[in-house]
Amino acid sequence: MEPKLKVDFAKVVSELERVMKKFKLKRILYRTIFRGKGLEFDRYRDFNPDEDASSIDWKASLKANTLLARQYIEERDLDFYFVVDVSNSMMFGSSDKLKAEYAAEIVAALGHLILNSNDNVGLIMWTDNAVKVIPPSNSRNQLYLMNSCLSDLTLYGGNFNFQNMVEFLLRLIKSSSVIIFVSDFIHLNKSCGEPLKVLSAKFETIAIMVRDLLDEGLPANLSPLVLEDPYSRNQILVDPKIASERYSISTLRQKHLVEKLFLDSNIDLLGLTTNESPVVPLVSFLKQRTSRR
Repeated sequence: MEPKLKVDFAKVVSELERVMKKFKLKRILYRTIFRGKGLEFDRYRDFNPDEDASSIDWKASLKANTLLARQYIEERDLDFYFVVDVSNSMMFGSSDKLKAEYAAEIVAALGHLILNSNDNVGLIMWTDNAVKVIPPSNSRNQLYLMNSCLSDLTLYGGNFNFQNMVEFLLRLIKSSSVIIFVSDFIHLNKSCGEPLKVLSAKFETIAIMVRDLLDEGLPANLSPLVLEDPYSRNQILVDPKIASERYSISTLRQKHLVEKLFLDSNIDLLGLTTNESPVVPLVSFLKQRTSRR
């Protein structure tokens, strides 16, 4: 029997569905949240009061002295790709869930939302190279197939190569697709800035950063412990009473770097920690994304 991650797909899917019901005109809102790049502007049309106000073009409305909405040639289905980090660092967890388990549940919840809106969803599990690629589809068993792969422990582990991933995505994915990154982004550094800008210019891109509390800082009351780099496997003996402050400064600096890289690349970033339910922060993030649109 293959080893599996401990994930509760049904719970997080139902929680997101319950909270999303509070959205008005879910279909229109959904299209506003995930409007892919490369969609062509068609024409202006009269605004319907039953629609979400985010579709209004205010400049055109002022000129015409009537409310006008922008209409796009977007009736074709969108392709969504979840690009999920399955490297060594995602196999860490100090609470009830590993980062990998938490990430898998987020993908399941959003994937269910996308499929219910009749768009296509696919999965790319990545370390140094593509570990698993499931092409976008809206078939009935697509979510089951994705969840099975995300639960499979044999598909996890290894280093992470960001540049290879960007080159792979540019070769594989058409420009009208939407990319949703899910990772702890611990491996990101300044050299990732330009590749991120290239991705953002070609694809509609969203990033979800999953962190454990111990990714942010060390409790001062811990006994001395051995820490291991998940990539190099180098180990070091640490006294938390001495190292806690320097560790917090270092991790905070790296987190701020990640936030700046995505901000400079015009990619929306949602930060989550595994000790909290992702549903409310996720819905709030989508609301904010809609208001900015």
